[in-house]
Amino acid sequence: MATEDELLQQACAGDEEALGKLLELHTPELRCVVTRKLSAKWQSLLSEEDVLQQTFIDAFLDIHQFNPGPDSAFLAWLTTLATRNLYDAIRMLEADKRGGTVRRVTPGASDKSYARLMGELEGTATTPSGHAARDEARAALEQAIGQLPDHYRRVIQIYDLEERPLAEVAVAVGRTRGATAIMRHRAIRMLGEIMGTASQYMSNR
Repeated sequence: MATEDELLQQACAGDEEALGKLLELHTPELRCVVTRKLSAKWQSLLSEEDVLQQTFIDAFLDIHQFNPGPDSAFLAWLTTLATRNLYDAIRMLEADKRGGTVRRVTPGASDKSYARLMGELEGTATTPSGHAARDEARAALEQAIGQLPDHYRRVIQIYDLEERPLAEVAVAVGRTRGATAIMRHRAIRMLGEIMGTASQYMSNR
């Protein structure tokens, strides 16, 4: 039977079965971390399973970025992923609770919704400058969205572009609101990775 260090080396080399065994090995510890950090306030909307499920998906997607180190490094990495997913979800649930009911419901995406999404990817309050830049930015963003896995693309389409309430998005994708919030943040990160820097399309007004 392979040792944990051997499983980790195999996982980093792309062995998904080895990674699955590692995740199973560390699930009890990871669950304890999430349970400790998840306040009762959000437990009706977000479960430990929501957080763990997305964390495991992240681990499969990002294992190539992990650098093996001390014995505790892999668990620490998983804990970081889980904590990020948990807090991303809580921030989005808090925002939805404050203003989710006033989100516009439209049959399709508007230029403003694309501009807001581009601004979030850029991490600034800037907007595309001029019609040509705006059209170029929208085309690039549409292309990037098209490269997302189906379930992530659907969340971005419904929540960010159609600006529907989080509760409606959750129903549409068949997940809890908490799980949907985590999916949305993961989709945003994936879009950022696909597009790289958006600065070539954006300029300050």
